[in-house]
Amino acid sequence: MNINSKIVRIIVQHNEDISAELVLKNIKEKKIIYITNSKNSWDAKSIQTNLETPAIILNSSGSMNVAKRCIHTIHNLDASAISSGAWLKDLGIELENCFIFNTLPLNHISGLMPLWRSKQWNCKYISIPPQLIKKTNNLYQQTISLKDKNKNNLITSLVPTQLNRLLKEGQGIAWLKLFDVIWIGGSSISKDVADQCRKEKIKLAPCYGTTETAAMITCLKPSDFLKGNNTLGEPLKDIDLKINQKSLITIKSKRLGSEYISPIETKPFANIDGWWASSDLGEITTINHRVFLKFLGRADNAFQSGGETVYPEVIKKKLKEIIASEKLPIINILICLIEDEIWENKFEVYLDFEKQITSKRRKVSLKIIERYCLDWPRHERPTSLKIKSLEKKNSWKDI
Repeated sequence: MNINSKIVRIIVQHNEDISAELVLKNIKEKKIIYITNSKNSWDAKSIQTNLETPAIILNSSGSMNVAKRCIHTIHNLDASAISSGAWLKDLGIELENCFIFNTLPLNHISGLMPLWRSKQWNCKYISIPPQLIKKTNNLYQQTISLKDKNKNNLITSLVPTQLNRLLKEGQGIAWLKLFDVIWIGGSSISKDVADQCRKEKIKLAPCYGTTETAAMITCLKPSDFLKGNNTLGEPLKDIDLKINQKSLITIKSKRLGSEYISPIETKPFANIDGWWASSDLGEITTINHRVFLKFLGRADNAFQSGGETVYPEVIKKKLKEIIASEKLPIINILICLIEDEIWENKFEVYLDFEKQITSKRRKVSLKIIERYCLDWPRHERPTSLKIKSLEKKNSWKDI
């Protein structure tokens, strides 16, 4: 245990090659890295710690009420890659013949693991920037040329927001049909999306995983999906799974991470018996003597937006800090969830002002808050700020 280790913060924009190289370089140099996409995030560069090196720290999405800083050793990442690789081998896919297309950001476990799998499996890897996902003709042409040239099994991972966008364009559908496996996670897909994918014979593999478990722990075979199975698949070989008394998805695995609390304190996510309860409600069902997981929703009031977890209590805390520092005449904050065809969910914020506050003062207050929100991660920015007292009764609902 190295008590003089320093945590290196790596700020990644998306999943660009230079960021991937920086991550791998620091791991090779046996450093502890905190991967984030925000300059305003926790600055840990000067913090000395007693963490085992090398290791990664990521903000979690599976914990209750608020994101936590999740630590994974390299052993955990290796174990996760081996586990998902074994699942592919059961499909008859040779790992060295895979070509991984990574569309997800490196500051998420689902974006980091494609890079890590490529190293563990010794296979081809390419990062796909977000802007290319929106240019489906270019995306298709680039991918088809690589597929014809290399004759590989194409593998990718998507969140529902990306899938929804791609399904709206012919070339997007054509691109999806090139893949042998498309792991889809982040949240559940709608019945309409599932039906369309089955009609187009798109080989989706719905899965469930968390940052705390170093990515996926269950996965559905594409053949089962195409036959109409609407679950999140079977547990991977290194996973024990149960539903606890609170109906929470509960996991036992040697690749469960730990929570970073302070430079001298960490806490395993697993309890004394080795189990960790997620914040997700689930159900285990048996079909033809096979065990499958169903996702029923969050146990807290967090929700998914574009594949990101949004915690309303975190949003309110940030807003209260602005209100206090700027001495704004606001007495209450309410958050209203809005369904969105692409993003799945977005939200508005309703602000309750003190009585006798002029219209001009209200508008100035909104402008101040809007300026602060510009620096927030995209998924945490409200679609709009509204004055509650001016809205019709029952037009909002706090979550």
